[in-house]
Formats: sequence, C-alpha cells, structure tokens
Amino acid sequence: MQPATVYLPKMGEEGVVVSMRFPASKPQLKLLSLVDVLEPLSAEELEELATRCPDIRLDEGQEFYQSQEHVGGLFLIKEGRVLIYKLTSLGRRLTLALHGTGTALTARRLQGLHARALEPSILTFMRREELKYFVRRKPEMGLYLMDLLAEHLRLMDARMSDVIHKEVPARLASLILWLLSEEGIVVGRDYFIPKRYTHEQLGTMIGANRAAISRAFGRLQDEEVVELRRRRIHVRNLELLQRVADQER
Repeated sequence: MQPATVYLPKMGEEGVVVSMRFPASKPQLKLLSLVDVLEPLSAEELEELATRCPDIRLDEGQEFYQSQEHVGGLFLIKEGRVLIYKLTSLGRRLTLALHGTGTALTARRLQGLHARALEPSILTFMRREELKYFVRRKPEMGLYLMDLLAEHLRLMDARMSDVIHKEVPARLASLILWLLSEEGIVVGRDYFIPKRYTHEQLGTMIGANRAAISRAFGRLQDEEVVELRRRRIHVRNLELLQRVADQER
C-alpha cells in the first residue's frame, strides 16, 4: 500500500482534504474538539484550524508518515486507530504504540519508524508553521503538548520494562489492562475490548511470537482470568488480571 498523499483538489477531481474556501462542517469541528491537545482552543479557533490544516483519509493498512513532508508537524487523529512500529534487524515488526480517536501524534516521534492505519481513519495534519501559529495564540496548547510527550515517554518506559522484567503471560495481562483502559467497554459486570486483535498483532505489541501468545492466552483462560468470544477479549476477573500483570521474572 502506498503512503497517503495530501493535495488540494483540482477541477474535476475528488480531493482528500477540507478545502480552505469553505467553512468546516459541525461534525468535523466536533471531531477536532475531541482531540486532547486542542482543548484550549475556542470554537472559532477550531474552525480556523480546520480550514488551514488538511485532512488525510486512510484505508486500513495504509502508511501515512513521510519524513520529509511531515517534519516538525503534528498529526491529529479524528477517527480510527493508527499503529506505530519499527522493524528489527531480522525484519520482525515490533509495535511501539497504538493511538486512537482524539489523540495527537508528533511527527518528530515518528522519525525512523513506520505508521499505518489499523482501520479506515481520518487524520488532520498541522504543519510546523500552523502548530507555531496556534501555540503562540494559545500558550496553554503548548502545555498540553508537553503533557502529551511526557505521557508517551511514560508508556514507552513501561512497555520496555515489561519486556525486560516480565514473562509473556504477565506482559499479555499488562497489555489487556492497557487496552481495557484505552478502549474497553463495561456492560454490567462484563469488561471487554470491542476491537478484534489477532495473536500476531498482540505479539508485536509485547515482543512475543504468535505461539507464545497462544500459550499465554491458554493459561489466562484456564485460570478463568479472561476468555475469547468471537475473537474479542473479555475479562472475567479484573483483580486477578492485575495480579498476573504485576508478576515479574
């Protein structure tokens, strides 16, 4: 799949960006208002941002980061989920982060890495010039960006610590807890993750192969900690899952 391209629509073509000639629609502004780092901006400023910054529409599996084009900018995830990963010297994919609707991603963090959509997604890209313009107008936005970077570093440190200090079942339990906090749904006493993940995808997130993930799932299911229903992860015992996640080598 080719990297996504962003261009202004020409006569007779269907563009993939919001034209600067027209005001942004209410649904577009609603999606932008959900992005965490944009919380300090007013409705008028969000509308200005929408008209100045183009949308990138991605198909599932489509890569979007281009080092020269996106240097110093900021991706805003309006809809969907994106995966950040690196390739090891053996060609294996190691997932470093997973970001969903309402989050922001600095292009500088993607240098030397790969970024692709896990599902059909819509991103807004702020070039460095636009980013500086809005931070100068609303300095609070700069503080939100600092918090964002600090949180990304914290999660990265936690992920690396898990790989070093924990066996695969504990790493998998930690990952399930994290996915539950990010996108989980609670119905009565049922905790579950609505998105379907393959064993291979989960393995790339915790540095384990598919067979090891299958064995870890088998253990967690035997101990009645989790169960798989239609390829969705359901948590049967949240307290026990936390206990497994805390186990070190």
